[in-house]
Amino acid sequence: MLTNIISAAGLAVLLWALVHTTRLAVRNRKARDFDAAAYGLVPREQLDSRRSGPPRDEPALRLAVDAARDGEWEPAAGLLAVTAEHQDWAERRRLVEVFADLAVEDERWLRIWRAKRPQDADAVVVHAHALLLRAWAARGEKYIKETSDSQVALFGELLPTAMYAAHEAARLAPADPSPWVTMIAAARGLGLSHDEFRRLWTELTSRAPHHYDAHWQALQYWCQKWYGSHQLMFKFAKEATASAPAGSLMSGIYLHAVHEAVLQDGEAAYRTWVTKPVLALIRADLAQADPEDRRLPAIRHLYAAVLLKTGRYAEALAQFRLLGGWCGAAPWTDARDAAAAFHHARGLAALHSGRPGRASTAADAARL
Repeated sequence: MLTNIISAAGLAVLLWALVHTTRLAVRNRKARDFDAAAYGLVPREQLDSRRSGPPRDEPALRLAVDAARDGEWEPAAGLLAVTAEHQDWAERRRLVEVFADLAVEDERWLRIWRAKRPQDADAVVVHAHALLLRAWAARGEKYIKETSDSQVALFGELLPTAMYAAHEAARLAPADPSPWVTMIAAARGLGLSHDEFRRLWTELTSRAPHHYDAHWQALQYWCQKWYGSHQLMFKFAKEATASAPAGSLMSGIYLHAVHEAVLQDGEAAYRTWVTKPVLALIRADLAQADPEDRRLPAIRHLYAAVLLKTGRYAEALAQFRLLGGWCGAAPWTDARDAAAAFHHARGLAALHSGRPGRASTAADAARL
């Protein structure tokens, strides 16, 4: 009799698994094939995975980039000088990254700039970050056990040079947090201890307490795959989110932490680390953010995924409507086909939200 009971229980489990698998397959098929336009969403064929949000027309930056490629450094220097004058540290960091990327491709213009103005902090901070980019490019993106000895050796040669250059930039521009962001990014590769890292972090936050890019770099240091753990990473992210004013978009740092945990542990991490109080903080932050903030689309992509995976389908759908057809951002870019992953996620949000309705506005999303 006991054998019969065990057999019946096993059969019930098998039937449940079969039904569950079938329902999941049907749901996924419906999500892939749903009518996006009926839910106020951009049609599948119009999705664009090249960027996270709509491009902006920036003629001055375009001119500076083109000039640098022609060997002329003055337009780039002019743009960076304006950010220093106005202490617009977020914009300054963005420009430093743009020009450092350019210098990695071809540094002739930067060498001329440095020769003409050897004590120009703007040139030095770009040079420092370019050295950092070269170091990380030499190492590659794989785990250290999958990285060749020659890559590791070149990485070890280049990284201290980048750190030295960043210290030089900090000496020339004491108020500028940008060199310290480069140091924070270099700290992972140099294997700095927690105490050493915290000393750098104190220097940085004394200059810019809510510097978004700096917090993203620090989050990488505190994550499990580098020198921290999930607990340390989320402690850091929660403090960053809670201490910043609403509208600062610092809640994006917590969303990046969730994404990092998902990459390590799978989708169970969504429910482990996303709580109602955290969602309330993120919702308030996005509702008060400048709609023109260039960081907003990438953060909104992560937020939409979190809402979807925690069963807040109507809220997720509202975010997908606001995102339009842009899907070149995490977490969709983790998949082989970002547009397909994005479309499938939208489909799940739509189908679980009930019948199709009108397209929502930013105000609608903020109220959810």
